[in-house]
Amino acid sequence: MKLRIAHITDLHLDEDFPKEQGVDAQKHFESILKDIHEKDLSHVVCTGDIGENKSVAYFFDKLKDHSLSLTLGNHDTHEEVAKYYSEGTHPKDKKLYSSTEKYGYKFIYLDSSSGHIDHTQLAWLGRELDTSLPIAIFIHHPIIGLDLMVDEIGKLENREAVLKTLEASRKAIIIFCGHYHMEDHQIHKKINQYITPAISYQIEKRKESIDIDSQRYGYRIVTFDQGKISSEVQIFYAE
Repeated sequence: MKLRIAHITDLHLDEDFPKEQGVDAQKHFESILKDIHEKDLSHVVCTGDIGENKSVAYFFDKLKDHSLSLTLGNHDTHEEVAKYYSEGTHPKDKKLYSSTEKYGYKFIYLDSSSGHIDHTQLAWLGRELDTSLPIAIFIHHPIIGLDLMVDEIGKLENREAVLKTLEASRKAIIIFCGHYHMEDHQIHKKINQYITPAISYQIEKRKESIDIDSQRYGYRIVTFDQGKISSEVQIFYAE
């Protein structure tokens, strides 16, 4: 059975910085929701950075008619999101991570909101990788690094340990993430990593600076079909 999902990330609703760049993040989000509806994508995966706490209720209300899976970004708080979403919540650690098996795949959702994957979650990940199913991981931070300025200042603190855990499984793994506000594809051994464009604004791929593109925004459609995973980015332009 074929599964098509919408991967969205980095909305930054009601935050000051996007507003200062002339970005209407809420308008971008609603435009993308319209496209998701027109393409009949019933399942949405969000990999974090929803926005200010006051926008979280709005976010969940807009997605109430969709099946939703969620990971937290560094702009999210477990306390606020947990008011509306409980799947995979670990209240003691203030983390949100889980896994599920469906449509012949294993989906793993990691919580990198603190900027690293703690020891408990990393050990859990190692156990979850013990499966015969194709693996798709959703996380806010990229795990494979890029030779860019944004990577220098925003990288996952212990990504080497996370990557080592993935490598140890010796399985083909596909990662979908955000955080860097750009479209990108990296390959490391049997691991493919796809960064999905932000809903809010994009960051240019530069080694020496952080340059904002406030006009483009987008999301990714991911298709899971009989052991094969493919994806296509959808790009929009601000009016």
